[in-house]
Amino acid sequence: MENKLDSISQFLKRGEFEYRLYDLGRKLTLLPNDLFQRIEDQTERYPCPFQQKARLALLFWSEFDKSEPTIWFLQFPIDELGYLKLASRDAFMQELLVHVGSNLHAQQSGQKMQDSLKESAFAFKPRQDRLAIFHAFATVELKQQPSPYYLPTQVYLKGKLGYERWEFLGLQGIADIIARLQCENNEHLLSHALSKLPIPPLISFAENLEHAAVGAELSLALKLRLQQELVAKEINTQLVAALIRALSSSKEEATRQQVLNHILTMDVAKEIEVIAAIAGRAWQDITQKELLPLFIQALAHQKQDAFNVILIDIMGIPEVREPVLKVLRSPERTALLSKRIGGFFAGLS
Repeated sequence: MENKLDSISQFLKRGEFEYRLYDLGRKLTLLPNDLFQRIEDQTERYPCPFQQKARLALLFWSEFDKSEPTIWFLQFPIDELGYLKLASRDAFMQELLVHVGSNLHAQQSGQKMQDSLKESAFAFKPRQDRLAIFHAFATVELKQQPSPYYLPTQVYLKGKLGYERWEFLGLQGIADIIARLQCENNEHLLSHALSKLPIPPLISFAENLEHAAVGAELSLALKLRLQQELVAKEINTQLVAALIRALSSSKEEATRQQVLNHILTMDVAKEIEVIAAIAGRAWQDITQKELLPLFIQALAHQKQDAFNVILIDIMGIPEVREPVLKVLRSPERTALLSKRIGGFFAGLS
């Protein structure tokens, strides 16, 4: 291998690895290899930064052996225009070059080789729920068996044990079901069980569903359960936020936007958990002309610090930045929104 590595894509291709790159910031989202190369070439902006960072899960393996893949979790800053900051990427490549050299030396001297960059300044450790969903999708990609928790979770969804007996469920079993939503009738099982699930497992399933493509039957079940919660005497905002997250990955665009339009006209939209779920997961929908003013107005009801953090975050998404700026400049904005905007720009100065 030459003593020069210009990009992560180049390293993977030169090493003749099979690989998959995932964004792990907002949702677990596959980044096609050619797209990531364009991001590194700066001919394309990073599509979904979270808190001004690209959080990447890199899965790669020898084309001859899928049984022991290597996994790296890496994060890099994104600039104000949405491009990967190449200085950080280049610093990582220098680390990687040293790492490759050390492994070659170890191999030649008969010592143990290291297959990760755990001590890298650019490495990060995902939360347990993100680790679970990533590993679930990785086993699907590698055509490996799910964890031992998969079948018991599937049995639970069939209701044979009673839906109240949910304490044995684990993050990995739920993640395995979601990663295999299109297999073994899992989507139908979850759709049928949804109205019967106690709140703790319902929230876990819903939060994991943000990473999957949700079909019509399950979208309807989620919508009905959300509507039921929205008319409750005491609304569970954590549950509402979780169901919003699940519906954000629905294939039914009209359903997604209808639900958001309804919620954004309610007081529950002023709750921080709810508005954060919309901003973090439903960014593709809130850019709609009818929804964005409602979202920004609901956001204005947050404290100034929360308003600033969420606004900076969503403005880092390339497709959201300009529509948001247009709403912020609107002469029809309310006094409260004008106050928050003033506080936002004062904080930048």
